[in-house]
Amino acid sequence: MTLTRDLKQRVWYLAAGTGLLLLVGIVYAWSILSAPLAEAFGWNSQDLSLNFTVMMSFFCLSGILGGVLCARTGSPKLSLLLAAACSLGGFLCTAYCTGGQLFRLYLFYGVLVGAGAGFAYNAVIGCVSAWFPEKRGFASGVLLMGFGSSTLLLGGGASALMEAGTLSWQSAYLAIGVLLCLGLVLGSLILGHPGPGAFLPAPAATEKAAESLSTGKMVQTRAFWLFFLFAVAGGGIGSGVIAHAGPIAASSGVAGATAVYVGLLSVSNGVGRVIFGMLYDRLGRKAPMLLAVVFFGGALALLACSLQARIPALVVPSYLLIGASYGAVPTMAAAYTAARFGPKFYSTNFSVMNLTLMCSSFSSVVSGTLYMASGTYLSALGFYAALCGCMAVMCLLLNGGRRK
Repeated sequence: MTLTRDLKQRVWYLAAGTGLLLLVGIVYAWSILSAPLAEAFGWNSQDLSLNFTVMMSFFCLSGILGGVLCARTGSPKLSLLLAAACSLGGFLCTAYCTGGQLFRLYLFYGVLVGAGAGFAYNAVIGCVSAWFPEKRGFASGVLLMGFGSSTLLLGGGASALMEAGTLSWQSAYLAIGVLLCLGLVLGSLILGHPGPGAFLPAPAATEKAAESLSTGKMVQTRAFWLFFLFAVAGGGIGSGVIAHAGPIAASSGVAGATAVYVGLLSVSNGVGRVIFGMLYDRLGRKAPMLLAVVFFGGALALLACSLQARIPALVVPSYLLIGASYGAVPTMAAAYTAARFGPKFYSTNFSVMNLTLMCSSFSSVVSGTLYMASGTYLSALGFYAALCGCMAVMCLLLNGGRRK
């Protein structure tokens, strides 16, 4: 009876966690939310891109603090309440920014909103995935599908309301802040880690940690750094292409409707997270890691042909492959951290592994610089190809011999 109750409870936790990350993922819709600011205050793309970098940095750093809090309190409640306070304060204060206050944008959206997202992201994934010891990849994939879908669903909805004049951008920011705060407070009352008496299935047999390693010991292992570099390279390809998806499609001969092509990345990103998570549970890490490398390599080859010969039709399959592979990286990172380094210190270990997101976020800057210097995105594709090669090397070193 207790087993049945716990299994039902974790399904509700997964649904609640996915809903929370769908709300939190709105911070990734910065390209949409920043558009009215550029129009209202004349801030250029460089100013606004820096804000995204600040946001990603505090997203990762607050994730580490949130992981420590979760580990010490044994509950995600404090992290989620901090996330609610930061998100509400950040969005509300950003709504009252004026044109001469760019530094306030960095402080309110970059620091506060980024910190709020980081607190919530690690708390939700750490809590909910603990209820699925035999399906960590699947659970992480579903959670991250919610996070990745936010740009298309919530971001697209906010954009439509602002463009239609239903909401001003200030009202949209206020509504997002209030909605995030209410959702996170409600989540803090619902979610909880499984207690010592919880009846849950045994962990998957594909990959078991010999022992739980503390964060200090984890970062001293070869296995951590090989996967860390693999994830940075994969994230660099995905974030670079997503940041320049519209211009790349236009350079390939796509006439209008570039938003549709950008949407392909979001959809395939969400689906890829679930599929790769299930593959990880069934096959272990080697097969999905290799598949991600192959997908990235094939997609870059298609994009190169599309840019060189201006064949718009090749953009669709390349974006589908890139979106799926990009979605695979954080899903595998969540599952790998738990499987390889154990569940005891998962909250802090996962938050450190998430620093890959901060490192890979600079890829869009490198891509833009290469494009400005050469006048073509083929140079950026060369950079992505080098990252794909790095992924292949890390994959072979990690999986080529006995487990390290």
